[in-house]
Amino acid sequence: MDELNQTSQLARFVHRSRWSELPPAVQHEAVRAFVNWMGCAHGGALHPAVESALSTLEGLAPSKTCTVIGRSRRLDMLGAALLNGLSASAHAFDDAHLKTVAHPGAPTVAALLAHAEQHPVSGVDFLHALVLSSEVQCRLACALSVAPASCDLGWYMTGVTGAVGVAAGVGKLMGLSERQLAWGMGLGAMQAGGLRASHGTMSCAFIPADAGRNGLLAARLAANGFTCHEDALTARHGLLPVFGDRVHPQALTDRLGRHWECMNVSLKPFPSGCLTHAVIDACMELVGQYTFASIDVERVDLQVHRLALELTGRAEPRHSYDAQGSIQHWAAAVLHRRRAGFNEASDSCVLDPAVVSLRRRVFAVVAEDLTSDEARVAVTLRDGRRFEAAALPCVGSTQRPMTDEQLQAKFLDQTSALIGIERAVELSGYCWNLATVVDVGCAAPGFWGPTASVKETDQTHAGDTGRGYRLS
Repeated sequence: MDELNQTSQLARFVHRSRWSELPPAVQHEAVRAFVNWMGCAHGGALHPAVESALSTLEGLAPSKTCTVIGRSRRLDMLGAALLNGLSASAHAFDDAHLKTVAHPGAPTVAALLAHAEQHPVSGVDFLHALVLSSEVQCRLACALSVAPASCDLGWYMTGVTGAVGVAAGVGKLMGLSERQLAWGMGLGAMQAGGLRASHGTMSCAFIPADAGRNGLLAARLAANGFTCHEDALTARHGLLPVFGDRVHPQALTDRLGRHWECMNVSLKPFPSGCLTHAVIDACMELVGQYTFASIDVERVDLQVHRLALELTGRAEPRHSYDAQGSIQHWAAAVLHRRRAGFNEASDSCVLDPAVVSLRRRVFAVVAEDLTSDEARVAVTLRDGRRFEAAALPCVGSTQRPMTDEQLQAKFLDQTSALIGIERAVELSGYCWNLATVVDVGCAAPGFWGPTASVKETDQTHAGDTGRGYRLS
C-alpha cells in the first residue's frame, strides 16, 4: 500500500475488504448499529424537523420510490436518505464516536437503505458496507481531531466526515473500482461542512442527514465517471489540510483491517448529546442512592472534560433543542425528576420552574484528569449534607456499552410508541436477523420496501419510561 496516496489506500481497503474476514465482534456491532438506527428513525419520525423537511422534499421529489421510515409517504432516493437520516438524528439518540464527537450511524444507514430499496443487496453486504462507512468516518475524524491532531471545534464533525464514509459504503455496494471509490470519497469530501452554530436548532440534525444524501450522490456520480482529485483527503488543499489545524494523516491507514476504530462508536443510552451522558449517569447514580428534594439543594457542582464544558455548557437553555446539549439542564432535570428520558428533553421540562430554579444552582468546571466519557457530580443540600457520585466512565461508553437487552428495550420503547408493541416486536426480529436475508429491500414487508405501509399517528413516545437505558 505504501506506493499509494492515502485516499487510494483507503479505497483499496474498502474494495478488497470481505465480510468473512471481519472479526465476529465487528460483525455483531454492525447488527447492533442497524437495530439502534431503526429504533431512532422511528423515534424521530414525527419530530417537527422531520415534518418540516418532509413537506419541503415532497414538492421536490422527481419520483417517490423509497420509504420514509415510520411514515406512509415516500420520496426519491436522495430525499429518503436525507429524511431518514434526519429522523434518526432528531432526538440526539443515535450513536457517537466519543473521541471525536462524530455520529456515523445516522447518515450511513439512511443512505444504504435508500440504495437497497432500489437495488438487490444481501443483508451481509449491507452490514459490511455499514462497517466500512463507519470505519472511514471514524478514521478521518481521528486524523482531524485526536492528538497529535487538532481542529477548530466549530466544525460539526459528522458534516465533515460523513459523506466521505457514506460514499465508501454505498460505493462498496455498487461494486465500484478502487479509482471510483477514491473519486466517490473525494466527491464526499468536496461537500464537507457543517457548523456547531447549528446546535440548539433543527439544523443540528440536518447536518448528518445531509451528509448521508451527499455521500449517496457522491458514490453514484463516481459510478458514472464523475472524477475527483485522486487524493482529495490529504493533498494540499484537500480535506485534512483545509479543515485541520494540525492533522495526523497516518490515522487514516494505520493497521487497516487489524484495528477497527468503528468499535469505539457507542450507542446512546440517553436522548441527548453524547458529552452530556457522563453527567446524566452520575446524577442517576445520585438519585438512585439518596433521597432528597430539589428545593433542598443549595448547589450542584459538576466536574467534566474540557469538550463537555465547551460544547455542552449551556447554562440557560431556551427549549428542547438547547437542552440536547446542556449539562446544566440534564443535571437539574435528572436531580429533580429522577429520570433521563424523552420527557426530560422536552420543552415542558426545560421551562419547568423547578428545573429552571435548580439549573441556576448548577456550576460546571473542567477537570483535567477526566476523559470525555467521565464526570463527577456533587450535590450540597441547604442543611450541609453533601452527596457525591462519579461516572468513570459512563454507561454507553466503549468500556461500558449497552447490552443487547438494553438496546432491545431502547428499540421497543421508541418504535412501539409509533407502531404499537406487536409490530415493534415483529420489526425487531427483522432487524436483528438482517444478516440472514437475501434482499434487504424486501426484508421487512410493511416497514420498508415496496409493500411498506405505516399508519401515521401523533402519539409520540407514548411508551417512554423516562428512565434511559443504564447499566445496573
